[in-house]
Amino acid sequence: MQLSYFYQKFKTLLIALITLLLCIIMVISISIFLLDYQKPAGLPSVDYKGSLVLNDVNIVNVNDGQIIKNQQLVIKDGLIVDIKQAGSKVTNAAKVIDGAGMYVSPGLFDMHVHVYDRKHLTLNLAYGVTSVRNMNGKKMHLRWRDELDDEQWLGSNLHVSSPILAGKGTHALNQEVLSVEQARVEVQQANMHGYDFIKVYGYHSAEIFEGIIDEANKIGIAVAKHGPHPAKGSNWSYIKGLQSLEHVEDIFQGPLNYQFDQETMQAVAINIKQSGVPVVPTLETFDHLTQLSNGKQTFIDSLAIEYLNPLYFDIESHFTVSRWLQDNPQQSQYHLEKQQILFKIVKALSDQQVRLLVGSDAGTMYTVPGIATHNEMNLMQRAGLSNEEVLRAATINAAQALNIDKAYGSINVGKVADLVLVEQNPLNRIEVLRTPNAVVKHGQFLDKEQLEQLKREAKNTESYYWSVIGLLEDLLTRFLFH
Repeated sequence: MQLSYFYQKFKTLLIALITLLLCIIMVISISIFLLDYQKPAGLPSVDYKGSLVLNDVNIVNVNDGQIIKNQQLVIKDGLIVDIKQAGSKVTNAAKVIDGAGMYVSPGLFDMHVHVYDRKHLTLNLAYGVTSVRNMNGKKMHLRWRDELDDEQWLGSNLHVSSPILAGKGTHALNQEVLSVEQARVEVQQANMHGYDFIKVYGYHSAEIFEGIIDEANKIGIAVAKHGPHPAKGSNWSYIKGLQSLEHVEDIFQGPLNYQFDQETMQAVAINIKQSGVPVVPTLETFDHLTQLSNGKQTFIDSLAIEYLNPLYFDIESHFTVSRWLQDNPQQSQYHLEKQQILFKIVKALSDQQVRLLVGSDAGTMYTVPGIATHNEMNLMQRAGLSNEEVLRAATINAAQALNIDKAYGSINVGKVADLVLVEQNPLNRIEVLRTPNAVVKHGQFLDKEQLEQLKREAKNTESYYWSVIGLLEDLLTRFLFH
């Protein structure tokens, strides 16, 4: 009798647990379905139709470092259709903006970011960063890119990598690749799902790394590689033709073997130059951890963390930031010394005329979109690059790396009107780009008040719930339905 009683209790509990589990699965499934329709409030609308004239502006020519003074930019349906002398006659239908002698730069690119919220794309725009390249793609990024392309809301152009193809033991946010056969399939899958390029880590075996490159070349999809050097056991021929090489810190850890040597560094720089592949230094992310290590909570208190997505803020807090906050004084001092070495590496690459790209690694730790881009530009300047070199790295070099320089990256007739307007010449003071007076996105003029509104709205990020659902969608897509 007693056994029957406990059996009935167990059966009731089991049914309740199964019912609860089925309800949770149903709620998650419905929520994932609704991700295609759910958007946070406060996304700016698209309104660029018609003609816009920017009169009396000075054009920054990033191709030759010259300023073309007293010009008039004529923009129609998002494109630059004419460049004339200031004061030229305009059609009555055009919206005319008096530039009052402001300087116009091409919109900025950040070529290495981790976007975790739609509002990060509007925040980038508020800082003049009109294009970003996301370096660990998920299904949500493809959705956001399609929304932008369909003009559902206004934000920075989004270029989306595949999920990171990593080696054995990687964390759940990356795609583990354990064989050459799987490597080829992952490249094919990424291409089929519509990712713009492949992101690959550098610690694969030579066979797997070369299989990824070979399959990507066969299909015709670009590859960005973590680490500006070949995978161990591979050679420099497999670097040629890549879209970019990421993180100069990896040069210090790899070819330099944690010791800066000018002769060795020059040999590495020459190899990279001969490969023709641009390098994204990502100095900002190392500077960030250095300041976390040295400044601890005082540094955190100085950051605009209210812009960070709450879920990924927690993930970074527990799995990344906490590590650097525990550093002792000796470790903190080491980071400061290592940073000076990274500056030397960037300067050595510049001296060899390696093409450099601005990429902040925004999204890592507590780095804030838009702000991080300008921090990266400042750090490149501290490494010894001229303002002109830094601006090229943030504009035309990036467009060339993405093979879209016919439409982006400089101010020419026929190109997309993605522009930044500032009061002073950025070739003299690159930092003026941090506080634009106006931004033009695909022909849509955003004045200073509208940019401030974008910043205010950017604090209203995706809710914790929907962020978790987006993460579950990625995990389920890759691990259950891959």
